[in-house]
Amino acid sequence: MEPDGLRAWSVADLLTNYPKTAQLFIEWKTQCVGCYLSRFCTLEEVVALYSINPQTFFLKLQKLIQFPSERIET
Repeated sequence: MEPDGLRAWSVADLLTNYPKTAQLFIEWKTQCVGCYLSRFCTLEEVVALYSINPQTFFLKLQKLIQFPSERIET
């Protein structure tokens, strides 16, 4: 999956389809994992809200989706 294709996904959809991605949200110190609004927030909104570099975030997210057994350093 291309990083640009992930931008419109909700946090809840991502975590449902790729549970290992929760580690990235935790490492970036977001409050997304367990948030009741996660089904409404897009990943693009998350990077803006937490002032995360979008290019870095989406590339790491893509790696984690492609290689779920590896730990991705932030």
